[in-house]
Amino acid sequence: MIGLSAFSATNGYNGPGSASQSELEALSKALQAGYQVGSGKTGGSSLRVESLEASLKVVTYSSSHIKFWKKIPKSPAYSTVEEYNELSDYGGSATPWIGEGELPQASDSSFVRRMQFVKFLGTVREVTHQASLVHPAHGDLIALENQNGILYLLQQIEQSLFTGDSSLAFDGEAEQWDGLDSLVDPTSVLDLEGSSLQEADIEEASNTIVENYGFPTDLFLGLRSMSDLTKTMYPRQRISMPAPVNGKAGMTIESISTQGGELSLCPDVFVRSRPAAPTAATSSGAPATPATIAGVLNAGATNGDHTKGAPTGTTNFAYVVTAANRFGESAPTAVLGAAVAMTQAQKVAGNSITLTITNAAAIGAYPPEYFKIYRSVAAVSAAVPAAMSSYSHIMSVPASSQIAGIATVVEDVNLYLPFTSTAYMGELTPSVLTFRQLFPMMKMDLAVLAPAYRWMILLYGTPLMFARKKWLRMINIGQLSTR
Repeated sequence: MIGLSAFSATNGYNGPGSASQSELEALSKALQAGYQVGSGKTGGSSLRVESLEASLKVVTYSSSHIKFWKKIPKSPAYSTVEEYNELSDYGGSATPWIGEGELPQASDSSFVRRMQFVKFLGTVREVTHQASLVHPAHGDLIALENQNGILYLLQQIEQSLFTGDSSLAFDGEAEQWDGLDSLVDPTSVLDLEGSSLQEADIEEASNTIVENYGFPTDLFLGLRSMSDLTKTMYPRQRISMPAPVNGKAGMTIESISTQGGELSLCPDVFVRSRPAAPTAATSSGAPATPATIAGVLNAGATNGDHTKGAPTGTTNFAYVVTAANRFGESAPTAVLGAAVAMTQAQKVAGNSITLTITNAAAIGAYPPEYFKIYRSVAAVSAAVPAAMSSYSHIMSVPASSQIAGIATVVEDVNLYLPFTSTAYMGELTPSVLTFRQLFPMMKMDLAVLAPAYRWMILLYGTPLMFARKKWLRMINIGQLSTR
């Protein structure tokens, strides 16, 4: 007979009843799946298959966020310089009335020859040959990277169709085209002076376009401005709210009827409030940070508007500046000196603030092409804000020189208020606005110089506006102060 005593420790066997604590712990660890990942897996976790969901989670914008580019009429371009004639008047102010048998007065139409230069956009994408051979979690890597490159270009195109400015070049023609901020006639503007967008503002803007012989069809605005507009309509009972169905309350506003016709509302995620100053350079090719920015009161000016968006009494304005080129934007200047103070009388008199921007002591390999000026909100306190988040972009100006230590002088007349946004209304028809494409978006393969696939995604074109007063910008749109 063989009993349990034969399996005792004295006979060389550590059975379940005689295992040590350390042996039991080791056995327990070996049976646990654990949470270790990567090269740190041990024991049972080394046998565990990691779960990676096959669907890629997109946490940034997608093609559904691109609004203006999808709607703008497109037409072919046949040259890098697109010229067109603008008919501005049919015959002047000459009177047509004549007496019996008299010869009518001669009158001539007014034509203006205008031109726009085609601009070029592109991005380079690369996938190694080895990466193309593995089994990827989210499909073909080359196709995925090609799609990402297209979306990157679309985002850049969407933003520049609103804010592009070809005048921001030190010498010659800038690489960027003119967006609506530059194409719309400077006099075709409605200043909300920091107030949120109201239905009456839309009616006023529509009427202004109608008076300039346009028929407004679309309004592009920021998501926050659209939300605030909706909030103002509900308590005033401007629209008939539908009764809740299946527990669903609220509604979306897609259009507004104005005296100029039905206006389509197009909230665009890329139309945002004026950005805050960056805390660091945005690119390795960005220029060196300017040495200083100094501001002094210009008591002789009468074109300033610093009462706008400012409290009554003496207020203070602080500034920082960055240098920029086609590669990116430098870090901002340090907050130096005191804020510029303006009394109420000086603001009423139209005084402005003269800003002097001094180039860096060492320009480096990437000289500045223009400067981006950021300003704090007008405040009663003379304290200068230290955080870059307290400064908002108010204007960009071309550099007067690329020589170290040379200054660029500009006047701040308070045209744009910090942390406000802009909305764009106009007639979106081919006879008023079009995007001329020398070549639509395309993929061009690059030479294989290494075990990697490299290609470019390119687009050549420029927006053209044939009737500049048939569009209007609503500037300095603020946010509702109450919820």
